[in-house]
Amino acid sequence: MKKTFCITLALLFTLALSACDKTDSQAPMVSVPASGGQPGQSSSYCTFDPTLFDGKLQSCAYAGNGTLFVLADKLYLYDTAAASVLAETEAPQLFDFEVQPIDDGYILTGLGDDGAMAYVYDRSLSLNREIVVNELLTEDFVSSETGGIAATTDGKKLAIVAFDGLYLYDMESERLTNLLDMRQNAGTDGISVSILNGAAFACDNNHILFYGRGNSIPTTEAEDSFCIYGSINMDGGNLKLTKLSNYDIDEMQSSADRLFFPQVFTKTNGKLLWLDRSTGITDTLSFSDGDEGRDGVYSSAQGNYVATAVLNDSLTVRIYDVVSGELLATEVIENADSTYFYRIPRIYLLDEARTAVVVLGGSISEINTLVYTFSF
Repeated sequence: MKKTFCITLALLFTLALSACDKTDSQAPMVSVPASGGQPGQSSSYCTFDPTLFDGKLQSCAYAGNGTLFVLADKLYLYDTAAASVLAETEAPQLFDFEVQPIDDGYILTGLGDDGAMAYVYDRSLSLNREIVVNELLTEDFVSSETGGIAATTDGKKLAIVAFDGLYLYDMESERLTNLLDMRQNAGTDGISVSILNGAAFACDNNHILFYGRGNSIPTTEAEDSFCIYGSINMDGGNLKLTKLSNYDIDEMQSSADRLFFPQVFTKTNGKLLWLDRSTGITDTLSFSDGDEGRDGVYSSAQGNYVATAVLNDSLTVRIYDVVSGELLATEVIENADSTYFYRIPRIYLLDEARTAVVVLGGSISEINTLVYTFSF
C-alpha cells in the first residue's frame, strides 16, 4: 500500500509527525506492515518531528536506546520515544560522520577539512576532546570518509584504518601502535593485505575486525586483487584473513550486534554478507530481487533488520529480518518532484519501535528535505 505522508522541513507551520504507536493502527504517520510483524507487538513509540531542528536536515545517525543524532544547522541528540531534543551543540565540520556510543558519551568520526577527525562528547554533548587523527599518524593518513575509525565501547581505544596500515590508539596513554603494516607485506593464510577500508571492534573489545583487499602469496601477474575480511588481536597477534570469491564489498556498516558488507552497486547479486560481532561467524541475507541493493542497503541500530532502496520514479523500501530472511514490509514513497529520487535516500531503522525513518533530499542543496516514517 502506497503512502505519501511526507513533510517538507521548510514549512515550519506544518504539523509535526505523529507518534508511531504500534498499538494504534490509526496513528496517521504509521503504515501497517505489508507482511511479517503486526501492530500491537511492541509498546515502543517513535515520533520524528522535523520542526525541532533549525535549518536543512542533512542526515542522522544511531545514538543507542531509541535516540538519533540529527545533523542540521546544529547537531542534535533526539529522543524518538519522547519526541524531544535531549541536547544540541555546534555541528562538527565533517563531510559525513558516524556515531559510536560509548559508556559515558559518544565519539563522532569522519573526514573534514583537516582530514580524519574524532570528537569525544559526553551525554550532554559537551565536547571533551577533539583529535586530528592524521596528526597522530605522521607518515600515514586516513582516506575513508566513514569506517576508517572505530572505538571500543568504553571509549578508551581507537582502531584507525590508514593507507599503509591498521593502528591502535590508546586514548589514555596517547600511545599509537601499528598492528598491521602493509609496507612490510603483512599477511597470513596465503593472503597478503594490500588495502584496508574499514574496521570495528568485536563485542568483547579484545580484537579488531576489518575488511579490504588482498593478493595471493605468492603473487601472480594474472591475478587481480580480491576482497578480504579478517581479524587481529589488540597486541597484533592471531591475524586471520578470509578471501571472498565473487563478492565485492563497497562498505562496512556497524550495528551493535553485527557488521554488514553491502556490495559495490555495479556488482550486486541480491545478496548481503554479514558477520556476527560476538562469534565472528558470517552469513548471507538474500533479497527478493537479484538487482536489489544497487540503490542502498541500510542496517538497523541493533542489526536485527535491513532495508533496501529501489529508485525509479518513486522509492520502494523493503525491510528484511536478518536472521530469518523474511521480507517484513514493502513501502512505496512518491513525490511530484522527481529530484528526490535522483540520489539514494538515507534510511534509519529503530529495532525496538520497528519503525523506519526515511530522509529524502538531505544531500541535495536545491530542494527541501522530506521525512517519511512507517512501521514494519
